[in-house]
Amino acid sequence: MVSYNVSRLFSEMERVVKSDVPVTEGLLRVIDFCETARPHQDWSALRSLDIAGDLQQLQRWLETVMRSMPPPARVTGLWFGLFNPVVQGRVTADLHLIGAPYRANDPDWLFGQRWGEDTPDASSAVLDAIHRVAYGRESGLGNDAEYPLCLAYAALAVRHLATLMGPTLLGDAAQRILHVGFDSGDFLCLGAVQRTGLIFSQSREVMT
Repeated sequence: MVSYNVSRLFSEMERVVKSDVPVTEGLLRVIDFCETARPHQDWSALRSLDIAGDLQQLQRWLETVMRSMPPPARVTGLWFGLFNPVVQGRVTADLHLIGAPYRANDPDWLFGQRWGEDTPDASSAVLDAIHRVAYGRESGLGNDAEYPLCLAYAALAVRHLATLMGPTLLGDAAQRILHVGFDSGDFLCLGAVQRTGLIFSQSREVMT
């Protein structure tokens, strides 16, 4: 459980993600919001992450996935899932990608005809760094950093990639609905990537 007003925090993250601010600036805005509510010395370390380098890595990852194992046209929803794998004996945070035919009124849409069980994880250095700072010591920020910053950064990064790679993400589909969130928790629905670009949804519930 985080120390913030979760509704206000989520609204701030969604506002930032569905704006035109660059990824680095967007993440700093979320950090500012969190630091006001939860002062801690570790926020300074989280302000100096190598965002640009990680975005390049994430782009290579996503391009490789979409080129080597493209989802069929029936996969109209993509889930960029945050999870906590164990890598070289250490728990970290990372992103993976799966998809399925999207149905707006079905909360279990992701469990049917699923694609992507064998896609590689993203190996995000920024998500790993957030987890390391959050849990690196007993008096660390813990979930007060992991929850907002992993979710905000992943959503900002996917927004960035969707803007750069729109046609690649679409493949043969007319549109694909993009979701970013914790496999076992909160998520953001970014909206629909179409031939004309990314169209934001008005809330975490996507347009039909």
